[in-house]
Amino acid sequence: AKLLKLTSTPYFTSIHKPRHTIMFIQLIILAFAFILSQAIEFAEPDIVTLEHGKTYYLRAEYCEISNTEFRMSGRCWSLKGPGENAEYSVASSPGPTLKMIAGTTFSIVLQNNFVNSVQSEEDCHNSYCEMDKLNLHTHGLHISSSQDDVLVDLKPRISSSDVPNEYTYTYTIPEDHYPGVHWYHPHNHGAVSHQIHFGLFGAIITEYPEATKYDEAGCSELYTDGDSAYQTNILVFSSVYAVNTDLCTCEQGILDVATLEGSSNAAREGAAAYGRCAEHGKNCFHQYSACYEYCAFEGSRDDSDLDYDVEITSDSDIDTDGIDQFGLVNGIYNPTITITQSKYRRLQFVNTMHQYYIHYKFPTECTILLLGYDGIFFDYYRNLNDFSNELLLSSGSRADLLIKCDAIDTYEVVTISLDGQSANEESDFDTLERFGSDQDDIDDPKKLFTISVVSDNQGDSISDPPTAIPERPNYLKDLQNIDDTEIDNNCACNQYSGDGSDLCYIHYSSKDLMAVNNEEFSDKDRYLTYMIQDRVYEFNLKTDRHVHHQHVYPFQVMENIGTGGFIAQAGDFFDTMGAESERLVRTHTADFSGYMMLHCHILPHEDEGMMALMYVLSASEADGTETPSPSKNTLPTEDCLADLKGRRAYSGSSTPAPTVNSGKPSKTKGGSSLFVDFQFNDLNLKQHNGIWIFSIITMFMLLTLCNTCMICQARRGGSKIMGNRMYGVVDEKDIDYIDEDI
Repeated sequence: AKLLKLTSTPYFTSIHKPRHTIMFIQLIILAFAFILSQAIEFAEPDIVTLEHGKTYYLRAEYCEISNTEFRMSGRCWSLKGPGENAEYSVASSPGPTLKMIAGTTFSIVLQNNFVNSVQSEEDCHNSYCEMDKLNLHTHGLHISSSQDDVLVDLKPRISSSDVPNEYTYTYTIPEDHYPGVHWYHPHNHGAVSHQIHFGLFGAIITEYPEATKYDEAGCSELYTDGDSAYQTNILVFSSVYAVNTDLCTCEQGILDVATLEGSSNAAREGAAAYGRCAEHGKNCFHQYSACYEYCAFEGSRDDSDLDYDVEITSDSDIDTDGIDQFGLVNGIYNPTITITQSKYRRLQFVNTMHQYYIHYKFPTECTILLLGYDGIFFDYYRNLNDFSNELLLSSGSRADLLIKCDAIDTYEVVTISLDGQSANEESDFDTLERFGSDQDDIDDPKKLFTISVVSDNQGDSISDPPTAIPERPNYLKDLQNIDDTEIDNNCACNQYSGDGSDLCYIHYSSKDLMAVNNEEFSDKDRYLTYMIQDRVYEFNLKTDRHVHHQHVYPFQVMENIGTGGFIAQAGDFFDTMGAESERLVRTHTADFSGYMMLHCHILPHEDEGMMALMYVLSASEADGTETPSPSKNTLPTEDCLADLKGRRAYSGSSTPAPTVNSGKPSKTKGGSSLFVDFQFNDLNLKQHNGIWIFSIITMFMLLTLCNTCMICQARRGGSKIMGNRMYGVVDEKDIDYIDEDI
């Protein structure tokens, strides 16, 4: 604005012929700057390395999340490091990325800064309730459940003047913990889906303390702290179901029950909808709409001092009627990632969408290599060109990829959500809740992010695919070729199994109720089955479109899933995976005893009861020299223990995978990280656009050149209005301010 003021001073109006030329140039420059500014620059949350022996404070609080496309109320994380003078970071969603180093011990003090004076002492049982209680789950970490305790019940403050309630988690990251990307989020039963959906999530990176293991394997490019590595970006995907402010009145509007068909059992209990959504034929009562949470839970609404507020900008390409669902990457709508032509960029995906699979469609002009799932590398990378550059990622799962594009161009990465759009169409795709396939007339496909390929070096320096991976530790040894006598598929200790079978199986079902093995979650001291530490168990896993997630120990699939292994291939490791088909999976209870949680990671289903616990007995608990920690009435029987102990322990003698595949692409290796600061302003996500800076500087230089030309022309013509008059019109403070801004 001040540059325009400078170029519209009276001396321009006194030079008639050039005036129109200058005005035309101004308009062209401003239009050019506006067009360039539409590309929203990609940004990442701050990365914080958690140091050995230190204590950190992670606080959950209400906040406002802003974007160029929308502004809404939400829930955010803020982090304070060790030291007396440390201050909390500005609340954000996603929260800061936490980097955890193998072999270190540190503490995180979880603080509940929510306020709710309506606090019930009754346990929340398989329903949506108590949205302000809290605990913390480190999703994907291989640590004991005594450290990653998701049965903690941290209550909110009763009034805003109270000190936040806190609970201290102390983590010891095993020395052999594999490097990869994971994430953290609350896990309070009954509130998980809402708390995650409205912003309480953040990424975790696990890493070795030094490059030795990478160097020994010949894959130094994987070491995220190394100098010779793939440049890496973390992409945290989330979704927003936005109901605009004027539609969310918290008054009961009439909505036909048929409109709610396909919603969860909880949403179908009433035929009324909050707000004016029924006028649009849509459902404000949607169990994951911001309007529903705000209106349905009075304690949160009345005590938080947070007004319900979602505003979608008028120039947004989000649905203009004020009801839409859209995806975000690191809290940004459709950001642009700029990469170097013909060089690989490493992208680590985290799907935090609380109930959706994401079916990605990448540009076919680029090479996409899939390195692994859930922080665990494949033996060999997978070229997604063989699958038409598509990828299906379950809710809660992660993927590690490399991307390289040879042509200078701009490409969009979008979702596939309707049958007939995918080149890898599976018979069961219509049953999977893929992002964008919701019943609310939401446009498809959904934009996720944009890739801009340029010739200038963007920090990418590696043109070749990887050749090795770090050796996998004991808890990730290949279980495909071990001796049958070392595999236990008989679970005589089943506490509940719908058909009375002793076989080890996990079946998810939502026909009559949200259940695992035909029972909904009932008791924190009741276990689906018992296992013994350091054994290999084989389970028949049937998800029926649900997403299986288990804590503590990953599992390995024994057969291809999807046509050609599109969803998974035999030997792949996961901690979170869903599909329609039934399959065999194996897990090695390598080194931790205690409870082990499993549940559907379509999180509304988990909140409604699709969850169970297993218990891993230590050797001393199994032989009777130590009493297991579960309550007396849930202890395994003597017959059950005898059967458990009758199995032979795992010897770890599986056939190792070869280090080099001469006939196919080499074993995977990964890369480095270049973390861009993710800055916030007054609880608002502030996006940095380098293109704006370039545009403004260009405009200033051109206008300065025009000014110089005009002054020279005027002086050659003997004008008396140049020089002093110009500087008399523009105040010196304005000139200083312009210089300071630039």
